[in-house]
Amino acid sequence: MPVSLSVHGNTFKDCTLMTGFHGIGSTGYIAISYLVHSLQAKRIGFVDVAHPPPFVSTSEEGLVTPFEVFRKDRFVFVKLEFAPHRTEEAEFAKVLARWAIDRKFKDALLIGGLDSSLKSGEQDVRVVPTRAYLNRKNGFKYPTLEPGLFVYGQLAVMLGEFEMHGFPAIAILPYASAAAADPAAAAVAVRAICKAYKVKVDVSDLEHGAKEIEEEFEKRMKQTSKSLQSMYG
Repeated sequence: MPVSLSVHGNTFKDCTLMTGFHGIGSTGYIAISYLVHSLQAKRIGFVDVAHPPPFVSTSEEGLVTPFEVFRKDRFVFVKLEFAPHRTEEAEFAKVLARWAIDRKFKDALLIGGLDSSLKSGEQDVRVVPTRAYLNRKNGFKYPTLEPGLFVYGQLAVMLGEFEMHGFPAIAILPYASAAAADPAAAAVAVRAICKAYKVKVDVSDLEHGAKEIEEEFEKRMKQTSKSLQSMYG
């Protein structure tokens, strides 16, 4: 069974797709989760895969599945509670990118992290835009990723798809810890997004509760790892 999306609604012409993956500092996942919660976005669908992670959880709204799609006004979020199976990572990214292109989204915003040991200069953020995004007058006013450094993983696959199809997309990459979850880096990304897209989101909880969020995230990852070991040996 291929990767597919099951989403309510067909009109996304003026929408921005936002997503982030479990990369350096888990920055993308934390930022997307925080935006979905803060903006009170409503779940409108799911991403279905052949090899779903064998986990679900709960929230105040009910059951939480691994890959869900949310919407708040013109913003559509794809939130990944877990990383896709390694055999489906590239397909997952390609399907998501092509879905945004086919549904005629206005643009796409991808959130990742950069290893903080690579930081040079005063800027806390680097960006990687497609050429179609560079043609826009408005957007993020941050320096691009330094030559010689690479974007990798699903974020890179999505950027490649968007570039090949002339679609306006940009990756925002705050410097983050490569050793642990980094809520502070996610807060940097959220602030930058709010400024560029003129959205109001209070990031004080993300900043002041960074230690608690990091500890909770690490606890969750240990529980997941332990469960997988017991299941597969």
